[in-house]
Amino acid sequence: MQNSFMFGVSVGESFAEYILWDGSKTIAAKRAYLSRENLKNSLQQFVSAHKDKVIAKTFVSLRISERLMDYKLSGAVAHVTTEGFENWLELRGCSGSALTSEELHFSVRERIQASGQVIQPLANEELEGIAAKLEMMKIKKVCLHFLHATINSTHEKQAQEFFQSKNIEVFIPEKTENQDEVTRWRKNALNATISSLFQDLKKDLVEALKDSVSEDKIYFVGAEGEVFQNENHKRVGSLFASYSALGFQYQDAKTDVLHLGLEDFVLISPQSWSEIWESPWGKVETRSLKIRQLVVQPTQGLELNDFKHFDFNQRTEGWEPGPMSFGRGQKPTLMDLWTENAKLNKLDGLQDRMIPAGIQKFKNSLLTLIKASYDRNLETATVIKELQSLGMQKIVLESLMHRQNKKIKVTGPLADLFANGFKKDPNASFDNEDFAEARAVIAVGTKAVANTSSTKAKV
Repeated sequence: MQNSFMFGVSVGESFAEYILWDGSKTIAAKRAYLSRENLKNSLQQFVSAHKDKVIAKTFVSLRISERLMDYKLSGAVAHVTTEGFENWLELRGCSGSALTSEELHFSVRERIQASGQVIQPLANEELEGIAAKLEMMKIKKVCLHFLHATINSTHEKQAQEFFQSKNIEVFIPEKTENQDEVTRWRKNALNATISSLFQDLKKDLVEALKDSVSEDKIYFVGAEGEVFQNENHKRVGSLFASYSALGFQYQDAKTDVLHLGLEDFVLISPQSWSEIWESPWGKVETRSLKIRQLVVQPTQGLELNDFKHFDFNQRTEGWEPGPMSFGRGQKPTLMDLWTENAKLNKLDGLQDRMIPAGIQKFKNSLLTLIKASYDRNLETATVIKELQSLGMQKIVLESLMHRQNKKIKVTGPLADLFANGFKKDPNASFDNEDFAEARAVIAVGTKAVANTSSTKAKV
């Protein structure tokens, strides 16, 4: 009998990891730089190269860029709300960040008390008028936000069935113990906003894997360690799935996890939970393990501080266009400091990405800053070494100050690069798996499917 394998896919904003896992070790792995490689094509190439391996199940984490979650880019969504509560999504929100356009806000005269008693029934005539407008505007998605629907969902179900009969996709807030309607509604609105983008990415995944695994064997991992396939209310949680998965792996080990990835440096507390995401649109109900973004990030910008000394600024430049050494970036970043380091150049996904012209451009930018610094006679090599040390110190100190367990496990493709900073920490240990996120997604997804199957069997 031929052995079967698990396939893990961890898609970030700029990179994607793929691994084939036999249950005890990685058989094959790849990292794709998504600004240079197409997700669908790189996946197809990877599975084609290993077509002799039978894939039993595929587990996916999908972290969508906040930049792409803007409704102007992701497609318009109508919002139907209890009359008088049309502006609740903007309550305690962030200035300049809207979840939909004002012309797509609709209200209906319905009211249910906190006790669940219906005060004013919902009339289908009102829904008919809204549906007619949506048809004219060619809107195919609608969010329902009715007050106290968690207590009595009669009106919510009525409106849901009505709009579904008109072939309109309906999004309703997930039923939870959270009593804050604003954070629940905001999560629902974001689930609707990213729906089209999520579906497009899912379609690419299914197409790329169609010759290797059937769609019913492809599972998305959520932030609470669960798996889902078509549930549209789970999609926002997937933004934190890979980092939560890293934490779940060490939940019984009583250790925090410091993940030094190419996109983010994060500190994960496996024994602590976060119920709220402080998003660009305001507070959003999202349950995940506690995840702290470090002050210093891989693409943190460099600058002169008020004392004309070299320091890190408050901006993260991201991988689009990326560090200067990769040829397209215009501003020096932390990653540029290690461009001539052999460890960085050997990382899967980064080989041959750094170009001599880009590296020289970075050094020229440092020379310009040196001329404006407190000491015009500084050597470029000295500045690079000092900034490397400063970055390492900041990462180590922050992880020490904010860890909730005595022990810490350092993971991620850049862990080896910063290993010297933890030499004096007897409670620090390293996970040498380069593709830790994708491996964690497999581990958590496999456990979730097994638990689901066990529950079904008992029923």
